[in-house]
Amino acid sequence: MTVNVIKTNEEKVRKKIATFLCSAQNEITINISKLNFIEASRTALLNSTHCLVQNPDKKLKWIVKNEAVKNTIMPFKLENMQITTK
Repeated sequence: MTVNVIKTNEEKVRKKIATFLCSAQNEITINISKLNFIEASRTALLNSTHCLVQNPDKKLKWIVKNEAVKNTIMPFKLENMQITTK
Protein backbone atom coordinates (compact mmCIF):
# COMPACT_ATOMS: atom_id res chain seq x y z
CA MET A 1 0.00 0.00 0.00
CA THR A 2 1.33 3.46 -0.90
CA VAL A 3 0.09 6.80 0.40
CA ASN A 4 1.06 10.20 -1.02
CA VAL A 5 0.77 13.22 1.24
CA ILE A 6 0.39 16.37 -0.85
CA LYS A 7 -0.54 18.78 1.93
CA THR A 8 -0.16 18.48 5.65
CA ASN A 9 -3.18 16.40 6.49
CA GLU A 10 -2.32 14.53 9.65
CA GLU A 11 -5.85 13.12 9.97
CA LYS A 12 -5.65 11.47 6.54
CA VAL A 13 -2.30 9.86 7.40
CA ARG A 14 -3.68 8.63 10.74
CA LYS A 15 -6.69 7.06 9.02
CA LYS A 16 -4.46 5.32 6.44
CA ILE A 17 -2.23 3.96 9.21
CA ALA A 18 -5.25 2.82 11.24
CA THR A 19 -6.51 0.96 8.17
CA PHE A 20 -3.04 -0.46 7.64
CA LEU A 21 -2.84 -1.68 11.26
CA CYS A 22 -6.13 -3.56 10.80
CA SER A 23 -5.06 -5.08 7.49
CA ALA A 24 -3.07 -8.23 6.78
CA GLN A 25 -0.30 -6.20 5.12
CA ASN A 26 3.05 -5.97 6.87
CA GLU A 27 4.41 -2.88 5.11
CA ILE A 28 3.17 0.52 3.95
CA THR A 29 4.96 3.22 1.96
CA ILE A 30 4.06 6.83 2.72
CA ASN A 31 5.34 9.64 0.53
CA ILE A 32 5.85 12.79 2.61
CA SER A 33 8.33 14.40 0.23
CA LYS A 34 6.13 17.50 -0.18
CA LEU A 35 6.44 18.34 3.53
CA ASN A 36 9.19 20.50 5.02
CA PHE A 37 11.63 18.81 7.38
CA ILE A 38 9.77 19.77 10.57
CA GLU A 39 6.41 18.49 9.35
CA ALA A 40 7.98 15.40 7.79
CA SER A 41 9.88 14.60 10.99
CA ARG A 42 6.81 15.07 13.15
CA THR A 43 4.59 13.00 10.85
CA ALA A 44 7.04 10.13 10.47
CA LEU A 45 8.10 9.88 14.10
CA LEU A 46 4.68 10.22 15.72
CA ASN A 47 2.94 7.83 13.35
CA SER A 48 5.77 5.29 13.48
CA THR A 49 5.64 5.36 17.28
CA HIS A 50 1.89 4.78 17.20
CA CYS A 51 2.34 1.87 14.80
CA LEU A 52 5.17 0.38 16.87
CA VAL A 53 3.03 0.44 20.01
CA GLN A 54 -0.01 -1.07 18.25
CA ASN A 55 1.80 -3.73 16.22
CA PRO A 56 5.62 -3.92 16.30
CA ASP A 57 5.75 -6.34 13.35
CA LYS A 58 4.35 -3.81 10.86
CA LYS A 59 6.86 -1.67 8.94
CA LEU A 60 6.51 1.88 7.63
CA LYS A 61 8.55 3.16 4.70
CA TRP A 62 8.73 6.94 4.59
CA ILE A 63 9.75 8.78 1.42
CA VAL A 64 11.20 12.20 2.26
CA LYS A 65 12.30 15.14 0.13
CA ASN A 66 16.08 14.95 0.43
CA GLU A 67 19.09 13.78 2.42
CA ALA A 68 18.82 16.73 4.83
CA VAL A 69 15.37 15.62 5.95
CA LYS A 70 16.49 12.01 6.11
CA ASN A 71 19.53 12.94 8.22
CA THR A 72 17.30 14.93 10.58
CA ILE A 73 15.04 11.94 11.21
CA MET A 74 17.70 9.19 11.29
CA PRO A 75 18.92 9.76 14.90
CA PHE A 76 15.35 9.21 16.11
CA LYS A 77 14.59 6.30 13.77
CA LEU A 78 12.55 3.48 15.27
CA GLU A 79 13.01 -0.18 14.42
CA ASN A 80 9.80 -0.24 12.36
CA MET A 81 10.84 2.68 10.14
CA GLN A 82 12.67 2.84 6.85
CA ILE A 83 13.49 6.24 5.41
CA THR A 84 14.32 6.84 1.75
CA THR A 85 14.68 9.97 -0.34
CA LYS A 86 12.68 10.84 -3.41
